[in-house]
Amino acid sequence: MNYSLQLKEELIAGAPRRACCKKAYFRGLFLNAAQTKGGAIVLSLSSLAARQECARVYRELYRSEALIDAGTMLFSSERLYRDLTDTAPAFCCERCAVHFLRGAFVSAGSVTDPEKGYHLEFKVYEEEERAFLTSLLLQNGWQAKSRIHRAGFGVYFKNSAVIEEILSALGANNALFALMNAKIARGIRNEENRATNCVAKNISKSVAASGRALEAIAAIREAARLDALPQELRETASLREENADASLSDLAKLHNPPLTKSGLNHRLQKIIAFSDALQNKEF
Repeated sequence: MNYSLQLKEELIAGAPRRACCKKAYFRGLFLNAAQTKGGAIVLSLSSLAARQECARVYRELYRSEALIDAGTMLFSSERLYRDLTDTAPAFCCERCAVHFLRGAFVSAGSVTDPEKGYHLEFKVYEEEERAFLTSLLLQNGWQAKSRIHRAGFGVYFKNSAVIEEILSALGANNALFALMNAKIARGIRNEENRATNCVAKNISKSVAASGRALEAIAAIREAARLDALPQELRETASLREENADASLSDLAKLHNPPLTKSGLNHRLQKIIAFSDALQNKEF
């Protein structure tokens, strides 16, 4: 089961008990409901869990059964028709708005697996529903972005911190912990990748510097000018040739007395400069 479906099932498991919150939750479930010419209500849901939950709550509130054909649900209650068309969602307690959003996510929401990215979205068909949902989210401190779909609008968030706040407010603790753990794991992987890239870059620079020094020493030897180098530079040149694969740290330790990496690098730069001067016939 994917992350989005797990979240929906967690929200369904925490359905409200208070009468006012049940009605708010139900209105959220029917966020995308449409009316037919005959006065019936139609709701299309791709999630089996969402269809079953809508049928359960409808049965509980209206003592009637929904007709289900594949992903389409048909509700023929006149009372339901009046409730959905005559009044806007009414929130009677401080938890009603949260339960409305829980229902809205079950029927119209989706969220990306946090292992892959951060994206939580509600899809609605009408501008009126988009405006109401955006306003409700904003009242809770969450400023959503909107985009146009072929069949309506998307109201979405991409900020992981905001998505965490929403999941926490909805009481989806399992989904919240999964997101936080994925976020931590992603941060660790990013740090490891940065460290690996840094090490690789340093190795590459070290190899390039070593090759440059060996080329310089070879050029000085070919010009028979090694004796022109000071004693300490001749020692470094000899050790560099004898230990071509050694790192700067290891090469520095081979000197007598041992050098610091900075001191060794300073000597190698002098050798390279001497080689460059020979090639430019400055000597």
